[in-house]
Amino acid sequence: MEHSAKPQAGREIEGYAFTFCKAAFLALLFGKYAVLVLSIAAVGLYLTAYALGVREWRCWVKPPWVVIFFAIVAAVQAYLLLWSPSHLVI
Repeated sequence: MEHSAKPQAGREIEGYAFTFCKAAFLALLFGKYAVLVLSIAAVGLYLTAYALGVREWRCWVKPPWVVIFFAIVAAVQAYLLLWSPSHLVI
């Protein structure tokens, strides 16, 4: 990759991450499993964008808080959907 191609690739990845950021917020209001999947996707894509050199993100939560926020959302959703005592079969 050329030196200038890396930030461009990072901006493209951040664009996908921004899309997942918006989707995760909407799914937070309406979805069941969507929150878990989209939050994980947002975290992964934002971390990838960061690794590629992008430091300006368009999400309503700014770095690093967007990653921390969606990681917490994903952890809470995973617990509630997969390991919560009310969902375990005895």
